[in-house]
Amino acid sequence: MPVATTSSEGYFTYEPSSPTSSSSSCPSSPSSSYRRPKTSPPLDVCVQINADIRANPTLNSPYFDLGGHIMNREYCMQNIIYPDETHETATLLDVGVRDLLPAPVPPPVPPPKSRTFEIKETPQKHGLGMFAAQNIPAGGLVAVEHPTVILPYVLGVEPDCEAELYAELLGRLSASTAERFLSLANCKPGSSLKGIMNTNAVAIALDVPDVPHAELSTHRAVFLNMSRCNHSCSPNAAWHYDSPSFSLSLEALRPIEAGEEITVAYITTTCSAAERSARLEAMYNFTCSCTICSLPPLALAQSDAARAELAVFWRHSNRIPSFEAWCRDPRMGDTVLIDAHKRALDLIEHEGLQVLDYGKHLDAIAMGYGALRNVYLFRAWMWRAREARPLGRLDAARVMQKWIREPETFPVWGWRRFSRGPRSS
Repeated sequence: MPVATTSSEGYFTYEPSSPTSSSSSCPSSPSSSYRRPKTSPPLDVCVQINADIRANPTLNSPYFDLGGHIMNREYCMQNIIYPDETHETATLLDVGVRDLLPAPVPPPVPPPKSRTFEIKETPQKHGLGMFAAQNIPAGGLVAVEHPTVILPYVLGVEPDCEAELYAELLGRLSASTAERFLSLANCKPGSSLKGIMNTNAVAIALDVPDVPHAELSTHRAVFLNMSRCNHSCSPNAAWHYDSPSFSLSLEALRPIEAGEEITVAYITTTCSAAERSARLEAMYNFTCSCTICSLPPLALAQSDAARAELAVFWRHSNRIPSFEAWCRDPRMGDTVLIDAHKRALDLIEHEGLQVLDYGKHLDAIAMGYGALRNVYLFRAWMWRAREARPLGRLDAARVMQKWIREPETFPVWGWRRFSRGPRSS
């Protein structure tokens, strides 16, 4: 079952117009426009949705106002046309967002040269999933994919008109693509297109204009392959969306063996097992059976404690000093900062949570040994940090390789050992 983002019910009036030419410089098909209603949604609806949007840290919209938002919207429906014409994307976007689409759409990161995954049945989960077709190293690229459908996070369409709008959006796709879309899972009541969209949507970010009541940058997108990834509370892969090229990359967080299921995290993984279970049941109507959630009670309680510790790691500045403060203060132990990051690293590896700043902790440890001018341990940890980088990040890998060969070129080399603060040269 794929991941979804939560969206509000719609409140725009559905008013299809005759097709018009897009004013966007992005190659696209003719579009249809949809204008705002003459009145705002009911007050109780506004209050609830405003509270939900403002409280969501991912959306970063603490002053969101639903009434003002929908009264300043004008949507258009059109297709994105890619230079190689090997994919199709049907979109419903605010015209301001449409006008900021890249032109032309640049090519995505080159996909793997050999087949890295296959879609097949997952008997224990009663549905399809994505499985490794070969051994995939940590940081390895599993797949790259353009979205098939894109919608705003908050879709303002009158509820009784939604079915018609979704049908028109699906009608913009070829018959074979529409058939694959309709085969995706639907965990919502009924068999509506809306249910398929809300079940499988992945959160992506698009550029938005800097105007009052601008569209939310977070949008919802469905990917025919990527949306097949099932959930795990200890995922072995993660998505990375590249807005300019309209492409989603799936990268391995740790080595994945051939035949192993490729999983991602649908929700925050640092909350307790009980909280995760409640959220997954409410949002996707299933009970998680991953290796962590299947632990016996005592081990599960220990897992909850470890995840709670990781959740607040970066907020404990009183216990974990900044790198600069540690360099300047000789009263602190030489390894106090390094030990804190090693502790977090141990918890991450035990819980299978490489999705949680794994690389940042490796970087911090390598920096610590660099500041201490410990050549052997600096090289060892910098090598681990380099190996944890996604394989496609060649520029970063080259710089880190140089530091391994020539430690004295590392920017903070010897800061703690030979000075009480950063040197000016």
